[in-house]
Amino acid sequence: MVNLRRLALALIAAALLALPGSAFGHASLLRTTPAIGTIVKTAPDAVTLTFTEGINAVGARVQVIGPDGERYDEGTPQADGRVLRQAVSPDLPEGTTTVAWTVISADGHRIGNAFLFYVGRESLGDAQAEEVVADITAADLERPSGSAALTAVSRALRFAGIIVLLGLLGVVALVWGPTLRRGRTENAATAEAADNAFQPIALWFARLVPPLLAVVAALTLPVEAWANGIDLRGMLELRQGQIAVVQIVLALAAWPLAVRAVRSRATGALLAAAVPAVLLALTPGLSGHAGAQGSAWLAVLVDWVHVLAAGAWGGGLIVLACTAPAVFRATTAETRAPLVRGIVRRFTRIALIALVALVATGAVATLTLTSSLTEVIDTSWGRLVLAKIAVVIAAVLAAGIARRAASSFATAVQVEALLIVAAIALTGTLTGLAPQTQTAAASESAAPAFQVVQDIGPREAQVDIEPTTVGGPSEVHIIVTNDVGQPARGVLDASIELTQGAETKLGVELTTIGPAHWTGTVRIPKPGTWDVIVRLRIGEFGEEVVRGTLVAT
Repeated sequence: MVNLRRLALALIAAALLALPGSAFGHASLLRTTPAIGTIVKTAPDAVTLTFTEGINAVGARVQVIGPDGERYDEGTPQADGRVLRQAVSPDLPEGTTTVAWTVISADGHRIGNAFLFYVGRESLGDAQAEEVVADITAADLERPSGSAALTAVSRALRFAGIIVLLGLLGVVALVWGPTLRRGRTENAATAEAADNAFQPIALWFARLVPPLLAVVAALTLPVEAWANGIDLRGMLELRQGQIAVVQIVLALAAWPLAVRAVRSRATGALLAAAVPAVLLALTPGLSGHAGAQGSAWLAVLVDWVHVLAAGAWGGGLIVLACTAPAVFRATTAETRAPLVRGIVRRFTRIALIALVALVATGAVATLTLTSSLTEVIDTSWGRLVLAKIAVVIAAVLAAGIARRAASSFATAVQVEALLIVAAIALTGTLTGLAPQTQTAAASESAAPAFQVVQDIGPREAQVDIEPTTVGGPSEVHIIVTNDVGQPARGVLDASIELTQGAETKLGVELTTIGPAHWTGTVRIPKPGTWDVIVRLRIGEFGEEVVRGTLVAT
């Protein structure tokens, strides 16, 4: 018998290792041209914004507002991969220019902010400029009231439908069917009575879950379009809209197959129904954060295994929680004991495998979306992940009760299933949030304390250090892009050094967080002028050097 205390402790330890911190697994503003807070001699003919991940042309809006309060953006913005370009009128006057932008990122989140640059000279004081940015940003990012709640409910219901369908097929094929066959040889009358109680409820699941999933997926299209400020046609151009259509098709295909599989329990029918169900498990990853990452195939694969494991454990629990009371009413305590022991034994094996898969894939997915543990409590996304972990741990502890006594099995499974439903609700909310820290979001509207942008052959290197105050920590970013704003190929490594005179040298330990993107932290020990030297290894033998001067205060 598995030691459930050890299992719970192991799960807690693994969950703690998977806690998220400062996330970068979403699109955020990487750099702008003109650069934020800089003074340009003449008005640019266009403003470009480069993001850390791909963005959609659908729903992209850029306002270029001159010092006189008039709009100077011309036409619609053009999106190409991670780059958004907005043409600017040649009549843009001298002074402070405000750029307000909003886009729908590849993971389906609507993000936006505002920033300043100056043509010739500054025409607004710092306080006034910050007020203008705040007012424009608030107006441009305002979402319809209740849209966040509706989209979270939609995502949670679709996720619930997928895992319940998976759980239903898993329970019928791997738990109920084998247990019932053995039960018929030991006590045919009890097995028949139990099956007569189980079968109608299982058929109810098969008849209702797939069409309800299709309806919710269909309703998602207008809801998400409304929430993102686009029309239905635009929604169908987004990957999230296309995945919703795929969910509708797969759910409708699964409907008659699931009914037939539950009714007959034949191996062929169960395998046929499993095909659309397993394909449905792919759709959450394809439409969310996983599908938007650089190594999308690996992230989607991890998410797919995560959803399958959630279906095997969580979906199976929901099915058992709804069928167990009816089975208990149809049998006596003495006659059902062997039947319950068979269910517990078979489902426990499945649940243990699923739990290991859930923890492993959850840890991998979280680590791909995070870079540290330090800011988890400062973000809504991080706090919800913590809440989800707490609910899952509670469900595991409740499972311990369910596995010990046949007399309390039905009640304990229902408690465990309710906790799983709570976890599903949190998942729906999580998928509606960009895993972005508050400090990272706030920094997008502020000018970098130190920035150098330098051409290195066909590539462009950008070095950011913020803040430049003494004592730190200061965050360092090195990004190398090609001529279309994509991560540059062939840049194998980067190093950075800050020097002040011949004796004081500061090295920075860098970590790769994406293609041609390195980050690290440095503590500047004293004020004054520091030389910044960045060395980039190009290919096996080439090297490029980027230099700049930083003034620490």
